Amino acid sequence: MTSPPLPTDSLSPTPELSTTATTDADPLAVADPLASGLQALLNPSIRTTTQKLSNVYLAQQELSGELDRLVGQLQRYLDTTDPPILRQTVVKLADTRRRLVAVNNALQALQARINRVYLQLSRQRIPGGVVWRL
Repeated sequence: MTSPPLPTDSLSPTPELSTTATTDADPLAVADPLASGLQALLNPSIRTTTQKLSNVYLAQQELSGELDRLVGQLQRYLDTTDPPILRQTVVKLADTRRRLVAVNNALQALQARINRVYLQLSRQRIPGGVVWRL
């Protein structure tokens, strides 16, 4: 009853977002108050979402570790004894672990997408010469 190993490498964190829309090298960034307003509106949401996703991912990793430990202990117990009632529980735990791995993979894919969107937005130019800086 061996299940696939969970990825142990952590996701790369999303870079910190800047709260200012201007730089000394880009005087046009101040020209569009709509762009800076949108940036000021979206940056806190992006930070909050990224932090919550990171917290969920860490909780999933901890849960996965505990499930691995529990499944290992139960498997050793089943190898030494043959209680039919616990066999069903071990099967349920293994199924739960399989679903948890699927959720972890989805979270990793979501974090990768967020990182790609962040990168695209940090490079994107808004019409009128204003640079969108996150």
